[in-house]
Amino acid sequence: MYIVTPVIDDTAKAFEDLVEAIIQSAEIETTMKRLLDEIESTKRRVNALEFKVIPELSEASDFIKMRLDEMEREELFRLKKIKARTTA
Repeated sequence: MYIVTPVIDDTAKAFEDLVEAIIQSAEIETTMKRLLDEIESTKRRVNALEFKVIPELSEASDFIKMRLDEMEREELFRLKKIKARTTA
């Protein structure tokens, strides 16, 4: 025959509460690890954008603008040449 005292009941309840708290802590820890992994992944993407993609796009934009300006000057020169021929 076993004797169950209020102390044993209280201890069992405290143990159950502790196990529940450990399980919740493990869930929180897992969630935090996932969040940290996502933050690291996002940081890598931001760095790639900031240091690679954006500078490359900026260079491409500058090149396109320069080329369009050059084409516009060539077209203007060509039109002036044609106009000079027709007035002469």
